[in-house]
Amino acid sequence: MIVIIRVRPAEAVSWLRTSCFRFARSFGLAATALTFFATTTADTPAIAHPTNRPQAPDPRIARLATFFRAYHCPSPHHIEAYLIAADSYRLDYRLLPAISVRETTCGVTEKENNRWGYHPGRQTFPNIEVGIDYVARQLAQNPVYSGKTLIDKLFTYNPRRAYPVEVMNIMSQIE
Repeated sequence: MIVIIRVRPAEAVSWLRTSCFRFARSFGLAATALTFFATTTADTPAIAHPTNRPQAPDPRIARLATFFRAYHCPSPHHIEAYLIAADSYRLDYRLLPAISVRETTCGVTEKENNRWGYHPGRQTFPNIEVGIDYVARQLAQNPVYSGKTLIDKLFTYNPRRAYPVEVMNIMSQIE
């Protein structure tokens, strides 16, 4: 929210001092500091400070787009769904895309919207976004995975000795 109050400089100083000092007596030191800063700049014009600054684009979006193109992954790439799931479940955003490359060549060999080889032949998803959220939730919250390191999660996901290293190598290509 932006509030701009325009008054003549002479009236502003008087009004600010009176109002702010009353406020400061009621609310203590923080208000006193506010009073100091407000009264020392009263003869300068009111400046609007934007609260909704445009944010820089998330660099992870470009990294994932480049990664998916390099592996010739089928479109759409569902980048937003991957990032939302990673942020929601506090997972490394590179984890599920790397698993999808390792398990189904990024969806080229997928069956039933299961790009991550999660319980192959038994687990299906109505769409890719549901699958992303489901697999991310399992890796974060399922007692089989929760509380484990990334290497231990990956070894639990696929108990082949080389599997964690393979997925982590793919993850490193995203950076």
